[in-house]
Amino acid sequence: MPELFNPRLVLTPVDKPGPSFNLSELTRQLQQLNFLAELKTTEAQYQCYEIGEDFLHQISFLGCSPTLFSDQNDQDTFISIIEHDDIAFSHSSEIPPPRCPHCQKTDKNWKQYQQQWDDNKNSTVSCPSCGKTFSFTEMKWKKNGGYGRLLIQVHGVQENLAVPNPAFLDALKQITETEWEYFFADH
Repeated sequence: MPELFNPRLVLTPVDKPGPSFNLSELTRQLQQLNFLAELKTTEAQYQCYEIGEDFLHQISFLGCSPTLFSDQNDQDTFISIIEHDDIAFSHSSEIPPPRCPHCQKTDKNWKQYQQQWDDNKNSTVSCPSCGKTFSFTEMKWKKNGGYGRLLIQVHGVQENLAVPNPAFLDALKQITETEWEYFFADH
């Protein structure tokens, strides 16, 4: 089984919790776009795929010499797709404190908020700076974390070294009839 919690670029629909998609149809269309190649493995809820021939046309790598994992210590670049029953939270280990969705002040209490949210998805918290109430899923992470039910994860991509091309995000929007966003995670 590939390592599912290595550094990765995560794409997810903007609408939360979002509609349920026909994953077979989504997968078929991503294969037609040559984003996905052959099925690598299926484990639990994850479907893992080899990267397709046009992968590098749909994901732009930044910097002067970006690298992908390539079969080092059983790590390689691959794509996983999962649809959770409920909203899932993923983040990078070097995550800075997120911001309040109202006043934009950083809030270092996010781990406490996450625990409350894990225990009760309907829980709300109050910002210590402005006092306004919000849900954990409204916090602003600056691409260092995010939420989603449907996740397309590009494994083996180091944080902030790749972004989906606008044309690829448009293609996802056409396929699913909803806007998409991205963030980075390793948890």
